[in-house]
Amino acid sequence: MEEARVDVPEGFDFETYINNYEGYSRISRSLYIAKHCEGLAIEAYKTAIQDIQKNTRNTAKYTHAVECLNEVLRIKGQPAVPIDQDWVNQVQRENKLLSDTLESELKAAKSNLVKEEIRMCHMKLGDYFYKKGDLPSAMKNYVRTRDYCMTSQNVLDMCFNTIKVYLDDCNFSHVVQTYISRAESTPNIPDKTNTMSKLKCCQALSLLGRSEYPNRYRSVASALLEVSFDSVSTFNDIMSANDVAIYGGLCALVFYDRRQLQTQILNNTNFKNFLVLEPTLFELIESFYKSKYATCFELLERYRHILKLDMYLEPHVDNLLRLVREKAMVQYCIPYSMIDMTKMAQAFNINVNVLEDDLVTLIRKNKISARIDSHKKILCTKKQEKRNEAIERSLLAGDDFEKSSKALLLRLNLLKAQMIVK
Repeated sequence: MEEARVDVPEGFDFETYINNYEGYSRISRSLYIAKHCEGLAIEAYKTAIQDIQKNTRNTAKYTHAVECLNEVLRIKGQPAVPIDQDWVNQVQRENKLLSDTLESELKAAKSNLVKEEIRMCHMKLGDYFYKKGDLPSAMKNYVRTRDYCMTSQNVLDMCFNTIKVYLDDCNFSHVVQTYISRAESTPNIPDKTNTMSKLKCCQALSLLGRSEYPNRYRSVASALLEVSFDSVSTFNDIMSANDVAIYGGLCALVFYDRRQLQTQILNNTNFKNFLVLEPTLFELIESFYKSKYATCFELLERYRHILKLDMYLEPHVDNLLRLVREKAMVQYCIPYSMIDMTKMAQAFNINVNVLEDDLVTLIRKNKISARIDSHKKILCTKKQEKRNEAIERSLLAGDDFEKSSKALLLRLNLLKAQMIVK
């Protein structure tokens, strides 16, 4: 299957974007953009290669990245970049020496039966394998620290290390949520605000990767609304502050009603700090809330290309934007029993035939109850008889109130007469 290619979005600055991240997240996102956006491939590959050499011991990933860069350069008729064989050889020698040293330290710690020493040795081995790119071995050592944790910070270190391996491996199984829950339930969490904010970011990425999870978009929004803006610098190895705004804002736009959008998004002082970083998204949400659908749809299409460059959000972009469009159309139809589709198409700034196809889809999905007069371009909605239902509910409530009142009066009279029924 051919992978989707994305044009360079208008006004997108790769350097500004990638500088929002640290560590392996920065490398992974650079490589993703290089692979999916031809216009940014050279710059993204070069950034990834520099970061791999600076922050990892992964010679295989480095070599592969240089080969991919040279393929792009060949296609563009530019000279190739030589592999830094001296760096590769040096790192491979250091890896062998470091591996032997760490294994010897672990063996000595086990013979001394000192739990903290054993825990630290497994931690160092996990870090070594993680930097080397051997994720299964890193996971094995990080998990083994569990039996030697003696403080809350030890437990949190074990959980975060395990979570980062799962996320870097794009393994979003329920096991990730298990470690997130374990970290959240740790007693006496140190630096609680920052720790919980980072866990909520991990949870959001995990949920986005789990296709079997029902209502995951609502859960993503709920998780990211709990992230503190003051904690931004503590989780940029997971996601950026802009990502919190984008993931949380879009998911909320899909599932929150107007009241929730106002109270939990637009009037939420903490989350508004994130939204300010993404002015296009802020304007998009405001346009939707104010029923300015033409502006909303225009911004959605403008935003699509930027969202496609996000490695975690890309699989969801088309679905999320479709859900926003559908929600806007359903919301437009609610007050009316008869709608001129030509005027509705103007309100959404789309062709009336495209609108008709969208409305047919909504009717088939039972999202709106209506009939379409295709000749006259009229949509006739089927209003449910709310008035009679309300009257029936009122009568039933009245009967219940009358019965409970009579029972209460009877009890009062019995007490007044000092009568006790046995």
